Amino acid sequence: MSRRKAYTNGKIYTVNENRDWAEAVVIEDNKIIYAGDNDGAKKLCDADTEVCDLAGKMMLPGFIDGHCHPVLAAHYLCGVYLQIEYSPEECLAEIKKFVEQHPENDTYFGIGYAEWIFDETGPKKEMLDEICADKPMMILGSSAHEAWVNTKALELAGITKDTPDPIPGFHYFHRDADGNPTGHLLEMGPENMIMEKVNFFDADTIEDVLAAASDEYAAMGVTATCDMGTPEFGLGVYFETVPEMIEKGLYKQRFNGCGRMVADKGDVPIVMPRLKRYKEQYDTDKFRINFLKIINDGTLETRSAALSEPYDEDGSMVYPLFTREEMAELGLEAAKEGLNINVHGIGDEAISGTLAMAKAIREAGYDDCRITNSHCDYVKDEELALFGKYDVIANTTCVWHYGNPDMEKVIGDRQNHTFRIKTMIKGGCRMGQGSDFPVDEFGREPLKGIEMGCSRQLFDHPELPVLKPYEEKLSVDDGIASYTINNAYQMGMEDKLGSIEAGKYADLVILEKNLFDVPVSEIHKVKVCETIVDGETVYKG
Repeated sequence: MSRRKAYTNGKIYTVNENRDWAEAVVIEDNKIIYAGDNDGAKKLCDADTEVCDLAGKMMLPGFIDGHCHPVLAAHYLCGVYLQIEYSPEECLAEIKKFVEQHPENDTYFGIGYAEWIFDETGPKKEMLDEICADKPMMILGSSAHEAWVNTKALELAGITKDTPDPIPGFHYFHRDADGNPTGHLLEMGPENMIMEKVNFFDADTIEDVLAAASDEYAAMGVTATCDMGTPEFGLGVYFETVPEMIEKGLYKQRFNGCGRMVADKGDVPIVMPRLKRYKEQYDTDKFRINFLKIINDGTLETRSAALSEPYDEDGSMVYPLFTREEMAELGLEAAKEGLNINVHGIGDEAISGTLAMAKAIREAGYDDCRITNSHCDYVKDEELALFGKYDVIANTTCVWHYGNPDMEKVIGDRQNHTFRIKTMIKGGCRMGQGSDFPVDEFGREPLKGIEMGCSRQLFDHPELPVLKPYEEKLSVDDGIASYTINNAYQMGMEDKLGSIEAGKYADLVILEKNLFDVPVSEIHKVKVCETIVDGETVYKG
């Protein structure tokens, strides 16, 4: 027997094409069957219908985290978790405290330090050796695009002065004047070289961390997650643990993923044949694998983003992993297989590669291939409009959109021309948002992302600088769309998710207050009252 439930007397922002408001929503089993006024809803109710009075609360489509790494997070968050505002001394104190509290550990792992608190040569192994010299230790930076290891970790992995860098100048070991590794690793290549030889992860706790992260997501109003990939070591959890947890109701969000990401040219012949199989094997609305993820550069904080002009700090140049021609060739192969594509592109030169790929794909007639450039920190002036022209989704993390004078020494005035998403939206671009969890800096709550996209300032800190250009501040509607209908489009599920319309899944979030009625600086404080996935309540506050 079908189950019917009505929500009435609400401020329901449908996020449909016309951005209509409704008073009531009626769901039957896991689908929305009506969105409109109270009178229309009453006509669909009978004695068995459960009626919920929203009493003026706001209802939105469930939030979709369009860029996150929950599987990677389940591994990375098994250790010490540093805060991005920590100084080097505070990081060391927290690491020492963790080691003292866990003397039984065979290895030590952590994440979270701000990469910019060290100079361009990065942190040193000797700092960690003083805390623990006899067990391997690895601490990832806040972006996870760099790492800090002690001498024992290098020894166990067999890393010496004679070890070649995976990709010189991009994925590499920082070295001293004699060529010896200093303990500072740039990008995933050298990180994986250590992790392939040293097991830092406690298998018994990974599922617990993943379940806890899902519960936290539910409390934030998140009903779907787009997992942007993991290295090889995470694939067991990806394809065995997650589907089992979804089946048992322990992972409460829809899961859209890719499996292993392409972080090196040698990954392509491994990843592409797998994706062709995954696309056929994993294709339900709860768990779907259908896109190629390419890491084409690093980050500005780690001085590994590919920029068209040298870094102000040291005059260095970093180039994308793939040339524009190679990106076009790889993108066409993926589009031919019916795959969507997501490219990590932070520097303007890497983003040029995404756009060159998109041009080739569109000109070849693959109009339905969903192409996303993730992060979108620094885009060339002349290429801002190309996002709209070639239907490239700009997925970004708005909790990164805040004034940070520390970055001006790294990239100079270019820091004041980052995240020009509003201009891109005006040019016809769809903007999506994601947290990049677990490297989310200031939290993965969508309400924080909506607020900071509108303010370009760190929440709860009105005294701190606003990120220039000021005219790039987003609207509340931009922020809501970025976490709902635009991320649904990125997933290729805009006909099933992302707006409150008859026929779509009943994935919904109820908020205590109307986001359009509160000051921008108060948006992150609005309470999530209830989260609904497939018509079932998965969180109630």
